[in-house]
Amino acid sequence: MDIFLAVSSIFFLRLLDQTLGTLRMLYVNKGKPTFGAALGFVESAIWVVAISQVIRDLSDPFLVVGYALGFASGTIVGSYIESTIAIGDVVIRIFSPLDEDSQRLAKTLRDEGFGVTIISGEGMEGQVSIAWCVAPRKKAKRILSIVSSINPDAFVTTESTSPINLTANRK
Repeated sequence: MDIFLAVSSIFFLRLLDQTLGTLRMLYVNKGKPTFGAALGFVESAIWVVAISQVIRDLSDPFLVVGYALGFASGTIVGSYIESTIAIGDVVIRIFSPLDEDSQRLAKTLRDEGFGVTIISGEGMEGQVSIAWCVAPRKKAKRILSIVSSINPDAFVTTESTSPINLTANRK
């Protein structure tokens, strides 16, 4: 029973510290280094406790497996939490034939409070409308839902972005 308790505690400590580590890196990459540092402080303290339990008996493979499973699980849990929190902004590009649907799409997105920039282009099959929309990641699903309801055949790309306020940098 002692080995089960030891493996379980190592697993849960590692799960927690790796979850915090995943979130720490994401917060630092999204321009929130102070919060990332606070997470790193807690993460490293938990890691020291977990690794010290493994080092006490390196000959026991169950302890190593608990450690490794906690690490892997923490990565998954941290990624899930981050996708739920949806830190940062996303740029969504919507390519569609230049027609009434593309104009209606831009109007609907604007009516919903999203900024949209329309660029005309030429695709393989003729004129296209390219709608650019930058929004918080939390609202990306709403935008994609609108696109799907108006023009389900549109080609859509997304990527993370880091908008910069140029006026805030002038001092």
